[in-house]
Amino acid sequence: MKNNVIQIFLGLIFLILFCSTLLPQQVKIERGILSGQVKEENGTPLIGAHVRIEKTLLGSATSRNGTFRITKVPAGLVSVRISMIGYETKLLTNIEIKPNEETKLEIVLRQSAIETNEVFVTASRYEQKISEIPVSVSLINSKELSLRSIIEFDDALRYVPGINVNYDQVSIRGSNGYSRGAGSRVLMLFDGIPLYSGDTGELIFQVIPVYEIERVEIVKGAGSALYGSSAMGGVINIISKETSVNPIYYFKSFGGFYDKPYYDEWRWSDRTRFFNGLTFSHSRKIGDMSLSLSIQRYENDSYRLNNFTKRYNIFLKSKFNFTTFENLSFLLNLTTYRNGNFVFWRDSRNALMPPADAVGQTVNALRFNTHLSYQKVFSDDLLFISRASLFHNDWKDDTESQNSSKSDLVRAEAQVNYILSENHKFTSGIEGNFSLIESNIFGKPEAYGAAFFIQDEIKVLSRRDVQMHHYVGFPKGLNATLGGRLDYQKVDTAVSEIQVNPKLGLNFQLSDNLVLRASAGRGYRAPTSAELFTTTSVSGITVKPNPLLKSESGWSFEVGGNYIYPAGGGIYSNPSAYGLKFDVAIFQSEYYDLIEPGFDNVGQVTFDNITRARIQGVESKLTISLFDNLWEMNFGYSYLWARDLNLNKFLKYRPRHLLYISNNFKYDFVELGIDFRYWNRIENIDEEFIQLNIIKDGDLRDKVLVTDVRILFDLIHFELPLRLYLNVNNLFNYNYVELIGNVAPIRHFTFTLEGIL
Repeated sequence: MKNNVIQIFLGLIFLILFCSTLLPQQVKIERGILSGQVKEENGTPLIGAHVRIEKTLLGSATSRNGTFRITKVPAGLVSVRISMIGYETKLLTNIEIKPNEETKLEIVLRQSAIETNEVFVTASRYEQKISEIPVSVSLINSKELSLRSIIEFDDALRYVPGINVNYDQVSIRGSNGYSRGAGSRVLMLFDGIPLYSGDTGELIFQVIPVYEIERVEIVKGAGSALYGSSAMGGVINIISKETSVNPIYYFKSFGGFYDKPYYDEWRWSDRTRFFNGLTFSHSRKIGDMSLSLSIQRYENDSYRLNNFTKRYNIFLKSKFNFTTFENLSFLLNLTTYRNGNFVFWRDSRNALMPPADAVGQTVNALRFNTHLSYQKVFSDDLLFISRASLFHNDWKDDTESQNSSKSDLVRAEAQVNYILSENHKFTSGIEGNFSLIESNIFGKPEAYGAAFFIQDEIKVLSRRDVQMHHYVGFPKGLNATLGGRLDYQKVDTAVSEIQVNPKLGLNFQLSDNLVLRASAGRGYRAPTSAELFTTTSVSGITVKPNPLLKSESGWSFEVGGNYIYPAGGGIYSNPSAYGLKFDVAIFQSEYYDLIEPGFDNVGQVTFDNITRARIQGVESKLTISLFDNLWEMNFGYSYLWARDLNLNKFLKYRPRHLLYISNNFKYDFVELGIDFRYWNRIENIDEEFIQLNIIKDGDLRDKVLVTDVRILFDLIHFELPLRLYLNVNNLFNYNYVELIGNVAPIRHFTFTLEGIL
């Protein structure tokens, strides 16, 4: 199997390289150099700001002293976009580049929490402003990840409105309940490449290098029209950092400990439980090639018995520029780890200990994803992208069943973005995938699929039209998006289906402050090999296969709006200045043939198409910036009405109310932050676990009230390239469960030091 997969992957790489030689080449033009420095208003250099030459593939991140240098810039007049999280994006036009000469710029960026010009690529597979997108989206930036000292990527999602995380499964607007290790209705991407395993189809958070993330783009609602299976609930795209032209050495060291449990009877260890990690990263440019390499070690004793972690991660990213308009990039994410196996507690008096027969059980894994991407700009109007990727998943445990699995998922895609006119954008592409599995619980199934997608965006009414013709009462902009995707998916002898998934979106810019949107789209998810073929027994739970499963599907509808003050997102410079951004959406999802695990009449678990469901709700977010951006407040609230229409019950593991509040105060070189999360007591769970006495005291659950605090000392203000963080998570040591029989992390303290050399 391994040789076959390697041959397929190498064949795809050869195809990409061969196609690059057949494509027409750019006419040879004269070139120059663009260099300079990016600073804050107070003169502090900005590290990691993005500098990009518009309509080319050229760009760079600023070094530790805020400098950048871009070579081979086409001579003539160019536009330069400078952006950084937490600062206003600046676009400089008509910058003259002289042949064989160096042009220098001094750029000052102003801080801004209210930003309207952020560029978002996931919603439509090409760059567009958030204000032009017809669906609800959210952003997580690298600064938030650092401020919260995020170690596991799923922890970052716990602070996003409309998202709740059930232990290790992500649910956007109630799309997921809980199904351990067997698929997800949310698709996760890394730099645009799907990041899930070929056997279980689950999201693999351990392979994600949090320290290399620039930003995370989240699309809410059905995304199958562009991304196919598993995107029926939404899409999460993790985008890695740009490589600096100048050499940068980065390190991050953190350590912490768990406090004592709230109840004395929960204390299973006499010593303090510690965790620690060390990351080292280096990036630089060598000729026409840029290179980033990171290594991380992470250890966690855990607050629970037999729940330890020992993990190593390697991240490698390189890009070679053939010309100004053509490049080839390579990426590798690799993780190997050993975890203690903790499925659920022994009982409520021993909530931090697993059942006695589970003590000593471990899970060992080697997982990596690698991909090759080729991009070529033919003209100002035409961009071609092709990608080939391989996700390898090899894991085994030492439970009574000695479960193990090896899988390889190979994917390839080609995409064309074409701008027909200023008001008309066209995107189309093809995609194929193939997976092989060798497992003692899934068997040896093979799966493959193919797809074709297309999307057309038209500005029915542009701002220029309104200004030229003086349309009174008309919106300042009206965009219409129409698209769809045709998928064929086959999973061994069990599933062979064709799916058609259309979408429609409308975006109305009524004024400089107010934008309305509406969208409708269909999503689907093919059953995974784990759901079709699992045969195992673990922790007293027996799972049997169901090869008769079929795909689940659904429709998502949304209307929403976004209001920003002042218009354009700017913040006045006087001490009383303020800005706000308010977003609200009303949504409804209709789901058919949802795949859910359930118990049969002899107490065995099997997956079946048992649920016809409807989820309705409201999602809102308010951001307020005060005192010239020194104080920022965020409020996010979501209400879900999630019903199983067959049983007339609330869907399992979905909270009805979700509330997130955060405050961030900044003064000189110090930042203080407070996060608060609330969701109501989960109304419906798998009661069979309790009735069959599999999980003792499994009905014990309550509302969730969690408070986190953090403080940052930014020593870069003193020309020391260091930042110090202190985080206290679950400040009040509140005991709660996200998943039946699993106490969430108790109060813990984290100390972090990061630096750039």
